[in-house]
Amino acid sequence: MASLAHGSYGSMSLFDVPTQITLEQGIPLDQVTFCVVDLETTGGSPVDSRITEVGAVTYRAGERLATFQALVNPGVAISPFITQLTGISDHLVAREPPIEQVLPSFLEFSKGAVFVAHNASFDFRFMNANLARLDYDPIPGPPVCTAKLARRIVWPDVPNVKLHTLAGYFRTRVQPTHRALADAEACAEVLHGLLDLGGRLGIATLGDLREASRARGRPHYAKIRMADHLPQAPGVYLFKGSGGQVLYVGKATDLRGRVKSYFYGDARKKIEDLLAEVASVDAIQTDGGELEALVLEARLIGRHEPKYNRRGKSFRRYAYLKLDTAEAFPRLKTVRRVGADDGPYLGPFSSGRRAALVKEALEEVFPVRRCKTAMGAKTRFAACALADLGRCLAPCIGLTDPERYGELVGKLVSSLTAPGELLGALEDRMRHLAEQERFEEAGLVRDRLRTLADALRKSRMDAWLVGAGDLDLLTADGRRLRFRSGSLACGQDPGPPSYAITLPCPRERADELAAVRTWLAGNGSRTRIEHCDHPLSEPVDGGRQISALLGLVREAQLPPVSRPTTHALKRPGT
Repeated sequence: MASLAHGSYGSMSLFDVPTQITLEQGIPLDQVTFCVVDLETTGGSPVDSRITEVGAVTYRAGERLATFQALVNPGVAISPFITQLTGISDHLVAREPPIEQVLPSFLEFSKGAVFVAHNASFDFRFMNANLARLDYDPIPGPPVCTAKLARRIVWPDVPNVKLHTLAGYFRTRVQPTHRALADAEACAEVLHGLLDLGGRLGIATLGDLREASRARGRPHYAKIRMADHLPQAPGVYLFKGSGGQVLYVGKATDLRGRVKSYFYGDARKKIEDLLAEVASVDAIQTDGGELEALVLEARLIGRHEPKYNRRGKSFRRYAYLKLDTAEAFPRLKTVRRVGADDGPYLGPFSSGRRAALVKEALEEVFPVRRCKTAMGAKTRFAACALADLGRCLAPCIGLTDPERYGELVGKLVSSLTAPGELLGALEDRMRHLAEQERFEEAGLVRDRLRTLADALRKSRMDAWLVGAGDLDLLTADGRRLRFRSGSLACGQDPGPPSYAITLPCPRERADELAAVRTWLAGNGSRTRIEHCDHPLSEPVDGGRQISALLGLVREAQLPPVSRPTTHALKRPGT
């Protein structure tokens, strides 16, 4: 039968109402009631095995409050191995209650306490599997695991984190014996020792404890207190070095909790190197929700170019596709910067390779020259193979004049705003190659088409966002977002005041505009326009084709080159 000793389990605490405490709540550990649990079972599977004994002890502020012990009739035979290991036999449990009668008492005993066990996933899964089988609600997690906690706090002094080893290290009064109550009491004393050492290292709240338990890598406990002054609110945080230089910029919904989580340990080498250099942490709280944090993060990364941000200098790789109209016979170029009053441009692209794919897509349809030689109206030189194939108008040998060539260039430029015919031609080309089983060529056209459609979609969104002038949006949660020519007003931006974005977007601000574009794509249907200087609109032509092509990409109906099949090249609805 279940038995109680050494106190009552009805004493009041902050955890008398069952709840899953999160890192954000920051409850001090001396106010937390822990229920340390150990189970003896007939085997290792919570599905096929059964519980034979439950032992538990509740602790708060280092004081033992109550104990719980119950032998359980598993309803199945107990193997000789288990009997030899635990001393629990079929005869011993023959007259004991089944788990159906024990669980209600245990749930009342552990109500509102934080579940703790050594190698806690075993006991936690076993207990919740039995609760689910009997149609009870599961015990809220995550559980606290003393084995994982020991690896964070006493390693490498105690490389072996078995319960028996830790009991010896902390000189517990009760030694583990493979019986539920004794093991639970030993585990509780180990927990008390770990919490005492952890407190000296900076583990002061339940959130600290949970983070320390699940972290990886070498902890930096001495730096945890750097986060104490940060708000438990959304915003952007900045890790700084000893000279005040910004090392890393990130965003979080809970600034204090997110920053603390780094110092509990991270196995990634780059993060380990970052934490070794961090001397201080600053934060900027954002009131504009997720979007303001996204935009502010992008601006700060572009402004400071932190060495540990992957995007710190990535904008330098951004490229544009430019139609050089300064020449008598314009050609497409991949460039890294935007000039004044020239172009037109498409981009920026995240890499020169993506810009080159779009360049090749346009040259597939429009036979503009591809040679890199600068040309005046009367410049002449030997023709290339493309002229012989009819894939270039060959102004180099006088086969076309500037007027006729200009008509071709005009069609190319107009196709960027009304791309229906252009996209249709490329799609037909891709399918024709696939039907001829020229799969590598079809795959290349597919990649060009996909990149072009994505670039045109982004270009259209950027055009109406920047072209709207002053734009006020009201989000579903009541936040007001104010844009000036595509630039979001961030009230806590410590840099220069918000300024308008021009098109094509400078590569230094491409990540900022991309953040707005991505957010609007996911939240636009729940966002209301309060005011705009100019209506948000875009050309009708090409919109359907762009949407259909990108839909094919999302549905994986455009196969990779290595898959020689035309089945996935069907049009939607066919």
